[in-house]
Amino acid sequence: MDRTDRLDRLAQGVRQIWANPAVFPFVFAFSVGLAVVLLTGGNPFFAYQEMFVGAVTGSGLRNTLDQAVPIIGMALAVSAAFRAGVINLGGEGQMVLGGLAGALVAIYMPGPGALVVPLAMAAGMVTGMLWAMLPALGQTRLRLPILITSLLLNYVARSITGYLVRFPFLDDSVTLTSTEKIPEAARIPKMPLFGGVSLSLVLVLLLGGLAWLVYKRTVVGYETQMAGLNGSFARYGGIGVERQTVGVMAVAGAVGGLIGTHLIIGSAYRFIDGELVVSGLAWTGLLVSLLAANRPGFILAAGLLFAGLQIGGQSMQRNAGVSWRLAQVLQAVVIVAVASRLALGRRRRKGRRSAEAEIEPAHVGEV
Repeated sequence: MDRTDRLDRLAQGVRQIWANPAVFPFVFAFSVGLAVVLLTGGNPFFAYQEMFVGAVTGSGLRNTLDQAVPIIGMALAVSAAFRAGVINLGGEGQMVLGGLAGALVAIYMPGPGALVVPLAMAAGMVTGMLWAMLPALGQTRLRLPILITSLLLNYVARSITGYLVRFPFLDDSVTLTSTEKIPEAARIPKMPLFGGVSLSLVLVLLLGGLAWLVYKRTVVGYETQMAGLNGSFARYGGIGVERQTVGVMAVAGAVGGLIGTHLIIGSAYRFIDGELVVSGLAWTGLLVSLLAANRPGFILAAGLLFAGLQIGGQSMQRNAGVSWRLAQVLQAVVIVAVASRLALGRRRRKGRRSAEAEIEPAHVGEV
């Protein structure tokens, strides 16, 4: 192979990489971050180095993997609905209520941890599922837009959990507005990997694999994809779109409640009023799902990347003197770039279809 062929192959490989819809957003975002650090008098290369090292070495790797669990989990929950064309913005409420339900089971149910932990997770899943079905039934039975109702129910969920934690289940022995501490026997165990990663990481990976299997190898996965691409066509083809809406919302709520339970009995070890809301994990999961176009494999990769940005950002602030909020800026710019690229792509396709529609009558007249 001569030099020209090697250069041609290299150029083709670069074009293929650049054609990936996720590459440009990250290149653009890190370029913006580089400019921001330069303008503030910092060294962007040293800052990015500390961000990377802090995210993948030592305890940083364990923290990144632990942070990735709820991000990936909530992204999978969002993707279950988004893939079917259902805009579920109620992940936060489903996560919060599921977390409280799981916490109460873990605190007050007697028995060995091997029994209590699965039952706490099941309670969180059922609670999140039932809460998610409210906006789904509102849309299918009452024609209430699910985008609005699912979003507004987040505030109702906050109020319900706030009341329950402040009054019936308040722990008076601490200054925090929280429940009692989760007993050690009822906590999700740690794995002897990277200094102690939560066992929930395995569960999230299994959920990702199950989602891929369902999406790619089952009739249900095909039907949800068709409904997401064109609901009217799917309905004409015999797919029960209304039934499917309730089903995907039930799945999304169950996964959201499971992640909320993990955050309490596997990480915080007590339900603190407002803490799950402040974390913003539900909305980060939504962003990851959008970036990955609802594909489970890409969700796993994007979730790890976003978790690395958050954990690495803290290391960058400690060692490079650059605020950890730069990581949030990078996440926001990535999503804006993805949305802009998708919008431009749709506009180009619409322009091509319009041009073809104008050309066809001329050819018909000539014939």
